[in-house]
Amino acid sequence: MTMLAELRESGLRALNAAGWAGVLGIGLCVFAVSFDLTGNRALADEADQLRREARSLAKTQRQHRRVPEVSERERLAAFYAGLPLAERLPELLVRLHGHALARGVPTDKADYRVQAVAGTPLEQVSLELPVRASYPAIRQWLDDVRAGMPELALDDLAFRRADIGKPDIEARVRFVIFLRRPA
Repeated sequence: MTMLAELRESGLRALNAAGWAGVLGIGLCVFAVSFDLTGNRALADEADQLRREARSLAKTQRQHRRVPEVSERERLAAFYAGLPLAERLPELLVRLHGHALARGVPTDKADYRVQAVAGTPLEQVSLELPVRASYPAIRQWLDDVRAGMPELALDDLAFRRADIGKPDIEARVRFVIFLRRPA
């Protein structure tokens, strides 16, 4: 007998000994191997393609994320350029007083002090306003100023009520404004 005939005869004996459950098991094994060779390979190829695309996108994103180096001097110059010019002070004060009038907070008098900030192209304006109004009106005015005038900073705020029975309170509000001097 030839080797192939012996192998076939041995296989048939093994199938007869295994019975229908063994034949079914062998059939499932053959199906699983064929499915792996056909179906899973397509999914693996698609997964490989997606991994390549993800690497490509990540590389592109890293390239776009690189921010050009900005020196400290350039950052400082940009900061100074963002501040209003000193000649805009009257306009800023009109806006500040306009916010107060809109909320019913009278600002009849004010104390202004202007001084140069040494070593910078800036002027610091300290503005002290004594006001008398209800607490909610003063808070609303300060909220309006904070939201609408980012160039102003609230430096100090003090409240005083002369009589506990009266709705109005006296407040001392101090703002600081930094302005650029003309070059």
